[in-house]
Amino acid sequence: MESSRVRVLLVNQSVSDASHIVEYLKNLGCLCALSRSAKEARALLLKENFDLVLSKFEVPGGDWHELPELLIGREMSFFYFYAVEGGCWWIPRVSRGQECRGKAALRPAEFAHVLKEMIADVQTSDRSIRVH
Repeated sequence: MESSRVRVLLVNQSVSDASHIVEYLKNLGCLCALSRSAKEARALLLKENFDLVLSKFEVPGGDWHELPELLIGREMSFFYFYAVEGGCWWIPRVSRGQECRGKAALRPAEFAHVLKEMIADVQTSDRSIRVH
């Protein structure tokens, strides 16, 4: 039995800036949605379920600080990405509905490993739910 695809919401005002991560996620079998503002992301999160939300640290169009609050208590995870010279940091904010402030930020290679594990975990969870 094939599990459902992992749904990912990417929040970034520039679609071209997110294209490399979208391609990476699609190669991992994810279904991606893009939002260009915090307001648009909020609207999507209120009407749809995602497994993972990835957001630039600051995005225009609304209170981007409230986005993680929409995920608390829901089976979703949330990471901010913060651009630094020569790369970025991935900052965990919500892990499967539980707030996780204060956890260490991840370098891109570390995040890629965590991302693969999270996707596999969601796919396994979906499969076990359907079998019962």
